[in-house]
Amino acid sequence: MVVVAVLLLGLGAAALGGALLGEDEPGLALMGTTKVIVEPGDTLWSIAGAAAGGRDVRDVIVDIRRLNGLESAAIDPGQVLMLP
Repeated sequence: MVVVAVLLLGLGAAALGGALLGEDEPGLALMGTTKVIVEPGDTLWSIAGAAAGGRDVRDVIVDIRRLNGLESAAIDPGQVLMLP
């Protein structure tokens, strides 16, 4: 019984270690974020367009709003935004 428990604990630890290291998880990817300070004349569209990197700008706007808890697209100069 003790041997079975030790084997199960070892398998659980190996699986957890693999999950934490991202091994063999094709759907899991860590995404970094960066920050930008809103300048006068900036819009959420212009900031998202610069950060889009080939993605649809509308999707990037949704991500920016979600990351920053924005209820609308209104932003103010000096505001710090996290970007996906």
